[in-house]
Amino acid sequence: MEKTMCVAKALYDMYYMQFGVYMDEMKMHKLMYFSQRESLMCYNQPLFDGTFYGWKYGPVLKEVRREYKFETFFVSAVEGVSETTQKLLKRVLDRYGSLSSWKLSSLSHEEFSWKKARAGLASGEDGDVALSLDAMKVDATKELVARER
Repeated sequence: MEKTMCVAKALYDMYYMQFGVYMDEMKMHKLMYFSQRESLMCYNQPLFDGTFYGWKYGPVLKEVRREYKFETFFVSAVEGVSETTQKLLKRVLDRYGSLSSWKLSSLSHEEFSWKKARAGLASGEDGDVALSLDAMKVDATKELVARER
């Protein structure tokens, strides 16, 4: 399993190389979520060790949030990621990278894991409930079935 911040840095750098602009925070959270789901779908295991929370605009990693808030942009992530992880991130970027942050937010709102973490919250509340890995595995299974059609 990779370290969350190392995956975030790799994704951030790959996005810049592919699109020529830096990734905004909302897009980063959503692409990290879809990367985690992709790993669960393909390998039946998490890609990284971070915990997502069900905030109002979709899944959020608090440690990634801090990087954007303090504008440190993953400087502490000195380790690279495996070639397998790089390939997975490339697939995620190819599938979702060109979508707007708001479109990605909308897609994340369709996920069972996010809906479950948001149960009982008003639409404007951020909430502080973690997305369960088991619920994310349900999302991964649904995505796999959808892609096989």
